[in-house]
Amino acid sequence: MHRNKRFAWTWAAAGVFAVAGLIGACDPEDTTNDPKPSVDAGTKVDAGTTVDAGTTVDAGTTTDAGTTTDAGTTTDAGTTTDAGTTTDAGTDAGTQVVLPLAVDGTWAASGYMGAGSQPGGIVDEAVCHTPRPGSALGNCHKITATRVGGGDAWAGIFWQYPEGNWADKPEKGFLVPDGAKSVSFYAWGGTGGEVVDFFVGYGDASKDGFEKKINVTLTTTPTKYSLDISKVRYAEVAAGFGWSAGGLDVAPLVLFLDDIQWH
Repeated sequence: MHRNKRFAWTWAAAGVFAVAGLIGACDPEDTTNDPKPSVDAGTKVDAGTTVDAGTTVDAGTTTDAGTTTDAGTTTDAGTTTDAGTTTDAGTDAGTQVVLPLAVDGTWAASGYMGAGSQPGGIVDEAVCHTPRPGSALGNCHKITATRVGGGDAWAGIFWQYPEGNWADKPEKGFLVPDGAKSVSFYAWGGTGGEVVDFFVGYGDASKDGFEKKINVTLTTTPTKYSLDISKVRYAEVAAGFGWSAGGLDVAPLVLFLDDIQWH
């Protein structure tokens, strides 16, 4: 009797352990830990790393795609140096001559006459009155004319274009702009009382085609004088201005001139 009970208990215990094993196999707490092999199921390492999928290094670097160095540098495309510098565009096109026109700088005081044709007969110095009279256009002159030895007792100067262009020379004169009505200037003497002729043009029969002249007795005060050319048909003028005076056998002449201009 006791032996059979022990045998029965043995089978009962075996059944309990078997049931416990089945229950352990179905435990929900263990199911979340076992399906871990997610390493092969889809690790982010192989599934799509941004390194191989499309690096911007090979896809299109701006270095080869079009550098602005070869595409068109402004150096070859058109530098303003060759395109048209104002130095060539205007200087050769023609000197712009307008009125009023300074006699000095256009014509040269090169036509020395009478005593002036001798060394030391005429001395022309840049001595100006203070203040300079008029518009102070051109140069100011202090002219001293002296008889040399027993030579000429008169002297004078032509302002010529080009320099040394006398009436008998073939060279043409300076093309003066149209519209000038007078040649004006300021003159005065060293002591007053000096009698001087002032003129413009070589003469009616000359290449200038005209001459205008006035005779003036100077004072020591700068005074404006004018040569009327309003009815003169001028063009290329060789003798743009001039003066002459006598009496050098009595005393040297001191003559001041300034602001000589065509206008």
